[in-house]
Amino acid sequence: MKKIQTKIRNHKSLRLFPVYFLIFFFLTDITAQTSTISFKADKVTAAVAENKKSTNLIGNAEVKVDSLTISADRIEIFGKDYRYVNATGSVKGEDTEKGYSFKADLINFDRKTDTVTMFGKLELKDTKNDVSITSENIEYKKKQEIIIMRFNVKIINKDINCNSMFALYNRKESKVELTGSPVVKKGKDEFRAGKISVNLDTEDITLDGRVRGSVEQGKEEKEEEKPNV
Repeated sequence: MKKIQTKIRNHKSLRLFPVYFLIFFFLTDITAQTSTISFKADKVTAAVAENKKSTNLIGNAEVKVDSLTISADRIEIFGKDYRYVNATGSVKGEDTEKGYSFKADLINFDRKTDTVTMFGKLELKDTKNDVSITSENIEYKKKQEIIIMRFNVKIINKDINCNSMFALYNRKESKVELTGSPVVKKGKDEFRAGKISVNLDTEDITLDGRVRGSVEQGKEEKEEEKPNV
């Protein structure tokens, strides 16, 4: 709340401070049984009508929901019990407890289903499993730890590179399923199929439907295959 206080200069603005304080108190209090939410910004506006409750955070906006912190140029919190959090403009997020961070042009966060949907130029880093993801649309189901990716998907883990139109990543099992012209490269080896499944822990790759691939033969293997003269 310090940022808001520094912006209050005249008596007219000063009268608005209790409103900001009450909004902050209300947001943190009503969610005590499920999750805790707090915020800060350069400017805060609010609509308190029963059917249209919303809070708009403008300029250096930041919202914290439990261990997830979201920052953006503008953030709107709205819906029954302030269920939804929408952020636009240089959006960044980090969950230190769950071990991931992201960047996006726009995100929608449904606190009831615990789902974060991201749009635009996206980057997501799973620091727990050392996985980097880029895509045009990402839906992260936090409770199940399932990440659904759509359009121009790229996943990198160690020396494994995955490219496809669609993908599903199970963080708990460390498994990826790729569809939509998937291509997986592991070192100098390349695999193509209708569907490709990758276990990032064991580095096992499973191919289904119209399988194609190329495997680089090691120098030692080539020497072993030479016939004795």
